[in-house]
Amino acid sequence: MNNINPLGKTYKEYQEELEKVNLTKAEKIKLSTITKLEEYEYELDKGREELMQYATDAREAIAKGVRELNRLDAVNRVAKKMLEGTEQTAKDLGVKVPQIKQLNGAIKAYEQQRKSLTKVLK
Repeated sequence: MNNINPLGKTYKEYQEELEKVNLTKAEKIKLSTITKLEEYEYELDKGREELMQYATDAREAIAKGVRELNRLDAVNRVAKKMLEGTEQTAKDLGVKVPQIKQLNGAIKAYEQQRKSLTKVLK
C-alpha cells in the first residue's frame, strides 16, 4: 500500500492537518482509522478492476486458442491424408522421403499437445 489515499492526501498531509486542528488522541485514532479504511477500499476496488481485466483477457485468449485449435485440426486432417498417399507412393517407388518422417513427427507432436490444450481451451 502506498501512503496516498484516493483523495490524494499523503499521510504527512494528514499529520499536518491534525497538528493544526489540535484533536484529541481518540479523534486522531479515528481519523487514522478512516484513512486506512479508505486506502483498503481503494486497493480492493483497484484490484477488482484488474481482476476483471485479467478475466476478460483470459476469455479472449481462450477464444483465439480455440479458433487456432480448430484451424490446426483441419490442417492435421489434410496432412494425414496427403501423408498416406505420399508414403504409399514412396514405398512403391522404393525411395526414402525425409519429409514423411518429419511430418509424422509434427503430427504426433501436435496430437499430443492437443490433448493437454483441449482441457484448457474447452
